[in-house]
Amino acid sequence: MSISTHILSTPRNFTPGETPEEKQKMEKDALDVIHDLYRYAETGFAAIPQDDFMRLKWCGVYLQKPKDSGYFMLRLKIPGGQYNSRQLRVISEIAEEYAHGFADITTRQTFQMHWLRVEQFPDIFKRLAEVDITTSGACGDTTRNVVGCPVAGIDPEEIIDATPQVLEVSKHLTDNREFSNLPRKYKISISGCRIHCAQPDINCIGVFGLERKVHGQIEAGFGIKVGGGLSSSPHLAQTLPVFLKPEQVLPIVHYASVVFRDQGYRDKRSRARLKFLMADWGPDKFLLEIEKASGLSFERHDEFIFPEDPETDHLGIKPQKQAGLYYVGICFAGGRVRAHQIRQISELAAKYCTPGRDVIRNTNKQNLIMLNVPEANVAPLKKDLDALGLIYAPSNIRQGCVSCTGIEFCNLAIAETKNRMIQLVSQLEEECKDYKDKIRIHFSGCPSSCGQHQIADIGFRGGLKTVNGVKIDCFDMFLGGKLGDKARFNQLVLGKIPSTDIHQIIGKVLRYYQANRQSGEIFADFVSRVGKDNLKSNLSL
Repeated sequence: MSISTHILSTPRNFTPGETPEEKQKMEKDALDVIHDLYRYAETGFAAIPQDDFMRLKWCGVYLQKPKDSGYFMLRLKIPGGQYNSRQLRVISEIAEEYAHGFADITTRQTFQMHWLRVEQFPDIFKRLAEVDITTSGACGDTTRNVVGCPVAGIDPEEIIDATPQVLEVSKHLTDNREFSNLPRKYKISISGCRIHCAQPDINCIGVFGLERKVHGQIEAGFGIKVGGGLSSSPHLAQTLPVFLKPEQVLPIVHYASVVFRDQGYRDKRSRARLKFLMADWGPDKFLLEIEKASGLSFERHDEFIFPEDPETDHLGIKPQKQAGLYYVGICFAGGRVRAHQIRQISELAAKYCTPGRDVIRNTNKQNLIMLNVPEANVAPLKKDLDALGLIYAPSNIRQGCVSCTGIEFCNLAIAETKNRMIQLVSQLEEECKDYKDKIRIHFSGCPSSCGQHQIADIGFRGGLKTVNGVKIDCFDMFLGGKLGDKARFNQLVLGKIPSTDIHQIIGKVLRYYQANRQSGEIFADFVSRVGKDNLKSNLSL
């Protein structure tokens, strides 16, 4: 099957739902709101109709808290989190000039900025376009940023380099009006990483590297999972029984998107994600519907081996598969990075990476990695990073921390998360300074789970409680989540912990784990073996 001879174009064939959002999407294609945005830049915030605030999400533009403040968040679309020093320099300039001097790295490998005003967007979009960065589809009921492995193409252990497929799928679905009105947001990961760092288990579509033996030889290709997603009703993706050759990734993703678009649920926003359709249908029916829509037949395959402990983002200083080259990870607590740091990293990449190959990639743990550093440049790069206070050898605690935006800017959040996470990292590095094992701690400010708390070793969901007549931030604590082999969401162990006490509770949990785990036992398996009730009683929680 050749992509060039099987051009993908499938007109819409669905019945709109009756929700206000469905009606708004049918009244005007949300991709068209970009033209209105330029007009609103002249007429001002007060001139923006209420319906267009929803449509502006298709431009990557969200209302910042409070909704009547006149400020916006802007999310970029950077497939696979891949960019270069010139692009990063422009991002730093925009953050410095318009976004109060900072940006956040997101769990979908891109950047988002706050404090933006509508009259600034024409200049911002112009600058981004000059370095080939778009924001189209970064939000809204359409394909979000397509994510992948941050060391794709350079990792000596990878099954297959999926960079071509990431870029191909992103290009195909971005600004494609056949898919500009999906039932809900649509998240895709595509990776050939052996440890599944791109989280296929929790994406709507998760394409992962797959090996098989053919006539005694190893053939590398892909498998595909469908129907993952978190929020208040988390679902793990289900594996379709197929083996895909590289050229089959775009067709199967295209027609999976057609099935979601035309048969996904549109009557209730709370059940409109692909995960609900997949939960009702199962993998066999979903695959048959793909083949029915496409007229294609995909080769059946039923032998899958998933990694035991996949949650990492490849930080460190490690050799690439390309001889003499290294990659260097830089860690940011909770993903918050200052504009001057962004500029400094762009300058370091231009200075120390191989000329013409100054590639940088964001990770889904809200960190970044510089690629293609010649061996001779590693030592001077480390020296410069040290001088700038940029952390390339983080503690296991620091590199495993993830946080959503939180109440500072998000209209849905209940509790402060981002700044609390930054403070928490320093507290834990003191509270648990003898802890040396891998641990993943995630914060979500509300049940929407933008901080992915359900899959963490230790996950926190924000809330409020009243103490002495005063409402304070608190968190529910969940323990034992994992992806990969025997994937499972974590369990609620303790509710309404005051935010100020979080580091002490985590310290108790980690010390109990270290004292009672079996040899080689990862945290999630320890929690599963010990059980929630024993944990609560032994920890006196």
